[in-house]
Amino acid sequence: MKNFKLLGLTFLLGLFLISCGGKKADDLAKTWQVTAIKTESDLPDSLRNAMIANSKLAFTKDGGYTTTGGIGADQGTYTLDEDVKILSTVSTAGKSSEVYTISKLDKDNLTLINRGNTVTCIAVK
Repeated sequence: MKNFKLLGLTFLLGLFLISCGGKKADDLAKTWQVTAIKTESDLPDSLRNAMIANSKLAFTKDGGYTTTGGIGADQGTYTLDEDVKILSTVSTAGKSSEVYTISKLDKDNLTLINRGNTVTCIAVK
């Protein structure tokens, strides 16, 4: 009887962990407005503001992404690691592949870090 309870508890815990991971991945699949960019090197405010202006990132549930605005136009595919902590992109527009650390992801906020640069976004409603 103990083994049956342990097996049931393990199954429920696994189901809980899988459902939580899926929720986080679902949080990414939307359009994001870039609100701040922090770089390792100092940028003039005019350049930083131009990069932020109308910059959006859009992720789809089927693994596609697009970027628009001052950060540049691009599109391609993306993958997430199991823990939804690493975002990898592969551009179809001839730009390089990138790997980002997801430092914050919830239904309203996204923060990505890549090579010491931080991009902060809010969900477009």
